[in-house]
Amino acid sequence: MDWLVTLCVIAAPVLATRAFFRTRALTATILALKANVEVLDQRLSRLEDPQASVSEAPSAEALLPEETASELTPFRAQIAAPLPPAPPGKGWEQILVENWLVWLGGVALALGGAFLVKLSIDYGLLTPAVRVALGMLLGLALWAGAEWIVWGEPAEIRPSNVSQALAAAGAATIFASLYAAYQLYGLLAPALAFPLLALTAAATVLMSLQLGPFVAVLGLAGAFAVPAMVRSEQPSAFALFAYLILVGAGSLALLRHRAWWWLAWIALAGSIGWALTWLAMSYDPADVWAVGGFLLAQIGLFTALRRGIPGVPFLEGVIDEPAVRAVVRTAFWAIVLAVLMLVQADSDGTAALGCAFLTVFSLLAFAYRDSRLDDILAAAGTLAAALLACWRLPLPAAQRVGLLHNLPPEEVGRFLTVAIAFGGLLGAGGFAVLARVPRPSRWAALSAAAPPLLLAVSYWRTAAFGLDLDWTIVALALAASELAAAYWVAQRRDGEAENELVLAAYAVGVLGCTILAAVFVLENAWLTVALAMHLPALAWIEGRLQLPVLRRVALGIAAAVLVRLTLNSEVLRYALSDTLIFNWLLYGYGVPAAAFILATRQFGSGADDLLVKVLEGGSVAFSVLLVTLELWHAMSDRPLRFALDDFDLNAVETIAWLAMAGWLLYLGERRDRVVLRWSGVILFASATVFAVGWQAIFLNPVMPLFGRPVEGWFLLDTLFSAYAIPAALFAVIGIYRLGPRVLWQAALVLAVGFAFLWVTLEVRHFFQGDRLNQGLTGEAEWYVYSAAWLAFAAAGLGAALKWRSLWLRRASLLGLGLVVGKVFLSDMADLSGALRALSFIGLGLVLVGIGYAYRRLQPLQPNPETTS
Repeated sequence: MDWLVTLCVIAAPVLATRAFFRTRALTATILALKANVEVLDQRLSRLEDPQASVSEAPSAEALLPEETASELTPFRAQIAAPLPPAPPGKGWEQILVENWLVWLGGVALALGGAFLVKLSIDYGLLTPAVRVALGMLLGLALWAGAEWIVWGEPAEIRPSNVSQALAAAGAATIFASLYAAYQLYGLLAPALAFPLLALTAAATVLMSLQLGPFVAVLGLAGAFAVPAMVRSEQPSAFALFAYLILVGAGSLALLRHRAWWWLAWIALAGSIGWALTWLAMSYDPADVWAVGGFLLAQIGLFTALRRGIPGVPFLEGVIDEPAVRAVVRTAFWAIVLAVLMLVQADSDGTAALGCAFLTVFSLLAFAYRDSRLDDILAAAGTLAAALLACWRLPLPAAQRVGLLHNLPPEEVGRFLTVAIAFGGLLGAGGFAVLARVPRPSRWAALSAAAPPLLLAVSYWRTAAFGLDLDWTIVALALAASELAAAYWVAQRRDGEAENELVLAAYAVGVLGCTILAAVFVLENAWLTVALAMHLPALAWIEGRLQLPVLRRVALGIAAAVLVRLTLNSEVLRYALSDTLIFNWLLYGYGVPAAAFILATRQFGSGADDLLVKVLEGGSVAFSVLLVTLELWHAMSDRPLRFALDDFDLNAVETIAWLAMAGWLLYLGERRDRVVLRWSGVILFASATVFAVGWQAIFLNPVMPLFGRPVEGWFLLDTLFSAYAIPAALFAVIGIYRLGPRVLWQAALVLAVGFAFLWVTLEVRHFFQGDRLNQGLTGEAEWYVYSAAWLAFAAAGLGAALKWRSLWLRRASLLGLGLVVGKVFLSDMADLSGALRALSFIGLGLVLVGIGYAYRRLQPLQPNPETTS
């Protein structure tokens, strides 16, 4: 009874599906025949109409010879025949029914089979063997239904989603039945379950040739999942990877034959995923040959996917689809990662290193044969550099004990041997094929960059062992070889863009090797100096070779120098001698500044680009830092640092910054250089904030708490450097109108303010001595303030009248008004005796004299509206 129920459950959906789609196929055939009959009727009517209308009116053919008219008649009829109408596109209803609902039905069938098995288990209806057998029969029935539907459809119609859904459901049911027989019930031994599951996957893939790509997806996924479904007490790497090679080869051949390129991602994920999983979880040193051979085989398989297999008809030819290029490129990078993990897992063993070397060689060979994918060269270089960077070297001598602890271990020798081998393969190999590849620039980039890069990695990894090896000589020898290669290329220079890039690559390689030599032999500031001095040399080469790539290299070097000298706080801790000026600051910042200025002129003659602006900004930054740090060193007995409490040092810094700001503004305006102009603006703003906020307010000698004592004699003291000289510099910037309008107008205001502050504080210094924030103000000092301010305002008015400055004239008149207010409001009450009388007499004489001078000189002034 159970068998009968089960057969009914299986047969009912199959027969119903068969009847439905058989009817659908017949309907489609009838509609196609009807459309053909209508087209034929239309053509016959078009053929009959011209014959009926000939007798009604004379045609153009009647005027021609009889032979010509007879030739034109069938041609006319042929043109009159209409083309068959284009088939309409699918609507949303058809897409819903024929695609989504069909696939949903396939999933429901697979789940239904699983639920039947679960039902039989829950109620104990069937034995395990019967359950497995029924599951197998259901899967085979679904497969048979899929084949039945395909054979019942017209040949010109592509396979429908119905057949694919049935086949996929059948494959899933068979997979589940076999897995249950092995894992749940123990009916199948691993030696039998594995081939049965693999055979099911193979059958599913073969069915996809007729049914479509979605069936192939299930078959490929199942094939790669079989090793995970069947466990072994003693897993064999050789058996696993041999099976994976067969699956990968078959799947890649299938998708190449059917042009299902997107399925290659499944093959790639399954193959490399198994390799990475094995290396991470189950690797044994004896597996190196199996894993290494598998990874090398993957290079061959994906090469065949791209370039085909000669002699095999359906696998010949190069596939240049973007999807194929993408998957092959990704596959090679994934193989590089897997090979690197293999070397790490094998503890840098000889076999794993040999596999890595063969991988690099294979990638180079592929790039040589396939110019469209020659960017794979980067993967080869990356593998070599990453392998050396991740090499497990033993402890250095300082961390080892024993009689021979000073001798470098043998592993270091193997490391250097591998480094030399990779450097020779990439450097010499890339140079050897320059004349035989379509795009030699990429090979030249590999050949020029790989040796110095591997040298740098080798030095980094082995420096702690104290090897008796002159790394500088090695770097210079590499520079000489790069120079020889550049000379060979220059002798064959023909103006082609590719050859120009080749020459640029080796020119950059020469500079890179010389920079490495400087790194090996120099340290601290000298290293930065050496880097900066490469910029003029690079500019000289670029000016003669006209290679734009050299400008990008120069930009990178300039950025490195800027970071080392401006953002590196360690420079303040470098050993500094007591010698003024002639110390490491002079060459550490002066030489880079000079190199940047020279490189700016050289590169600027070719183009005014980002590089020139960075060089200009760098030269300004180094010059400002040189002056500032030299002042710190000269005027402070402490290490180099910003001393906010040093009144004299801060005053001199303000003077230096204002002077350099004025010079930069002048150069920026004269040469129309945006960087210089804005550098001057930034430096002016910094100096102004520092001078006003710190010098004039917080460290002002009259401040009760923070005021500093005044050093020096009257007029020749620190007040002169803190206020008088900045006032003069502000005045120069304002008078010559350097920079934007708002800047030089602010400079004029600051000049007047600092000059007034200097005059006032000098009077205070004369009466109170060094401590201006102590002592009481006497009548004589209060009177002298009036006299000094009156003289200051009168001098300003005189200068305004002489130089015809409306702004200064009105500011001076405002100052005179303040002095008048002080005399009448304060001096009258606070002064007594002769001082009060002299105050008013002096004020009166000055005001009368100013009025007389103003009356005599005012007619000489131009219209105030036209003056500034």
